[in-house]
Amino acid sequence: MFQLPDQQCDLSRPDVNGTWICEKAEKLPCDTVSKCRWDSDKTWANVLALVSPEEKKLFQKPYLEEEIEADPNEPIRVLEAKLPKPQHLPECTWNKSSALGHWSGKIWKSSVCNVRVFDKGDIRRCLANKTVYMQGDSTIRQWSQRLQKLVPLHYDNKTMDLTAIKGGDNIQWNISVRYRFHHFPVQVGAWNIFNDSRYIADELDSTHGGPNTVIVLSLWAHYTAEPLDMIRSRLYAIRGAIHRLKQRSPSTRVLVRTGTTREHMKGKLQFYLLGSDWLAYQIAEVIREVFRADPDVFLMDTWDMSVCQPGKDNVHPDQIMVDNQLSILFSHVCPN
Repeated sequence: MFQLPDQQCDLSRPDVNGTWICEKAEKLPCDTVSKCRWDSDKTWANVLALVSPEEKKLFQKPYLEEEIEADPNEPIRVLEAKLPKPQHLPECTWNKSSALGHWSGKIWKSSVCNVRVFDKGDIRRCLANKTVYMQGDSTIRQWSQRLQKLVPLHYDNKTMDLTAIKGGDNIQWNISVRYRFHHFPVQVGAWNIFNDSRYIADELDSTHGGPNTVIVLSLWAHYTAEPLDMIRSRLYAIRGAIHRLKQRSPSTRVLVRTGTTREHMKGKLQFYLLGSDWLAYQIAEVIREVFRADPDVFLMDTWDMSVCQPGKDNVHPDQIMVDNQLSILFSHVCPN
C-alpha cells in the first residue's frame, strides 16, 4: 500500500548507502522510533495482490519444479577429464578464487588451488593468534557456530565474541571469532532495536586490521525481497570501506562470499516472489560484479558449490557444505 511521506519515517544513512524507511506510528514522532520489524503477513498480502491470476499459473506445475523425464535405458557417456591432482595444484593465494571445481563424494575439489582438509588441530594452529570477524546474515553465523564445535570456542553474550582456549595446560590459543548481523533489511518478524545494529561499512571503518585479522562478509539472504539497487549501493559503500581499511592495514585479509541455493517451502507462491533461488542468484551476480576484479577482496563463490551439492538445498546448508566452505577459508588463511 502506497504511503505519503508524512506517513513514513526515513531512517536512512546516505553516507553508507543505507536506505531504510518504516511506517510512522500514529501519535509518535520519527525521532522516538527505536525499533522496527518486518511484517511478513502484510508484505506477502501486498505482493500477492500485485500478481494476476494468469501470472500465478506460471508458478505452478508443469512450469515449476517439474522433474525431467529420462529414459533409464538411455546410455550415459562419461568422457575422461584430465583433472590436476591436488598435489600438483598451487597453494591457495588470497587473490585467487578456489570455488571453481567439483564434488568428489563429500569433499569439494578445487580445480584452481590445493584446498586442504583441516582437522581440529589444524584449525587451531591455523587460527592461533588471529581475530576473525564474521559479518552479515545467519548463513555466516552458521560458520561461527560450526567453529564453536570444532575449536571449541566459548561464547560471550555481552560482546558476541568467541574465544578459543588450548587444552589441559591452560595456555590460550588466542583465537577470537566475532560475529555481527548486518543492518536492515531483516526478514524476520522479531523486533529489531536500532542500537543493536551497525552497518558493515561502519564496522570496517572502526577495525584496525593487520596480518592476523581476517574479515568474512556475507550479505544476500535478507535482500531477496529488496530491489537489486539497494544491495548494489550497499556493497559499493562496503567496498569503499574495505579500500580504506586496506590503505590503513594492507595485510588485512577480506573475504566476501556469495549465497547458496535454498529450500522452496513447499511451493508457496510468496516464497518464489520474495526469496527464490532466482532472486538469490541475481544477488550473487551483483556481488560478482562489485568484487570479482577487486584486488583487495577474495571472492568465494559458494553459489556454484551449492548448485550440485550432495546435500539438500537449504538457506542454512548441512554440515558437509559448511565444512567444505570453511576448508576453503582455512586454505587461504593457511595455504601451507
